[in-house]
Amino acid sequence: MASAPEASRAWLLIEHPGPWPPEPAEAELPAPLHAVVGAAVGLGIRVQLIRRPAPRAEPRLHAEPGARRMFVGWTAGSQPWLRHGEVGSGRASWLPGLDLDRLAAGDPVSFGSPVSEPVFLVCGHGQRNACCARFGVPLARQLAVRYPGQVFQTTHLGGHRFAANLAILPHGLYYGPVGIAEATAAISAYQRGAVTPERYRGRAGQPRSAQQAELGLLTRAGSLAVAALA
Repeated sequence: MASAPEASRAWLLIEHPGPWPPEPAEAELPAPLHAVVGAAVGLGIRVQLIRRPAPRAEPRLHAEPGARRMFVGWTAGSQPWLRHGEVGSGRASWLPGLDLDRLAAGDPVSFGSPVSEPVFLVCGHGQRNACCARFGVPLARQLAVRYPGQVFQTTHLGGHRFAANLAILPHGLYYGPVGIAEATAAISAYQRGAVTPERYRGRAGQPRSAQQAELGLLTRAGSLAVAALA
């Protein structure tokens, strides 16, 4: 409990089929994206590589070859947000809308468009820890069947010993270790506008003391409204 990453407020998710090296900044990305990742890391933005769980990947209908999904978001405070777009490997015309300084400060950027549904991240980063691949990859595949289009495998979320780890965006709620029953319960509660205490690790971007206080309220009440999160 109270083990969600305290510094992870601003997020940058980049679709990258693989391979996934130990750190996202070491991935073989197109030059414009590689520069963005380096700058984001320098500003304290959390970078996650993502991909659709195989073998049930959805058909891709891109405007240009090599295009990939990207999400940017902010998980702290009472008004978290998430935006989504697609970027091409051969051009940088999308860069003006991706103001990393604004993102790092929590100010909405003009990149892409608002995301209308929550995004569910499951760590499946075997290069960081074998348990994440062993438990996370099957869980991501199962969840993708239940929540098509909303589930992504991702690189290290933090806390290998809690595998499988689930993060729910845009609020940055962390759960682990979870199987399909616990993950489904957490997602169902979130869709109802609530946080469930079972396997709840805390909220990303909150100090440990704030996570502990919130968990105390959650434990006593048995449930907590998402709208009531600090």
